[in-house]
Amino acid sequence: MAAPTMPLEDGWKYQASLYGWATALNGDVGIRGLPPAHVDLSAWDAIQHLDGAFAGSLMASDGKWLLFADFMYGKVKADYNFERSSGTADFEQEQYLLTALVGRRIPLNVENLQLFATAGIRYQHYKAQLSIDPARFRSVNRDGSKDWVDPIIGLSMHYDFTPKWFLDAMVDIGGFGVSSHFTTQDTVAVGYNWNDKISSTLGYRVLYTDYSKNGFTYDTTQHGIISSLIIHF
Repeated sequence: MAAPTMPLEDGWKYQASLYGWATALNGDVGIRGLPPAHVDLSAWDAIQHLDGAFAGSLMASDGKWLLFADFMYGKVKADYNFERSSGTADFEQEQYLLTALVGRRIPLNVENLQLFATAGIRYQHYKAQLSIDPARFRSVNRDGSKDWVDPIIGLSMHYDFTPKWFLDAMVDIGGFGVSSHFTTQDTVAVGYNWNDKISSTLGYRVLYTDYSKNGFTYDTTQHGIISSLIIHF
């Protein structure tokens, strides 16, 4: 997600962000009882195989409370190899990701630093298709979709180096066996205020999910450079 920029002064402030995430994908994906296929997709491969994407966020804060919502959609297709045996797999993934947070500012006597404790949910929906061509068996095709909601807790930080330059960071952990066994999302970004209304950031984001239920396995890490354009109002 694009980390939010929080106002120092009281009074509700709002921002809307559009961002791009050049994400690599590494891990294991299994559908409807098929053995998990190992996915190893670089950020450049993901861009080349991208069928569609949209990502954005909304934030509101009065300096004490933080409301934050982040949405991402992406679809990729690629070919992969099994990690521990011969054979190939054609893989297609369609992903919806929604994170909603409420935060309360932690009082710290540090100039230009704002730190919020956050709690919320992360909704994930994956529609995946695997076409497996083992070296010694006939080809098998499987497709399926899963969606689930995980509780998450974390921290959100904003630090002003100067009136123009700032640092944003967000980290959360969740799942706790409610849906995912474990999930975490971490973002750190350096930003620049072009004026009172527009700023931009460049950073790095990691999302790890370990989910396995009813023959569907999704144990992957998505990670890569993230950039955003932020409108303040």
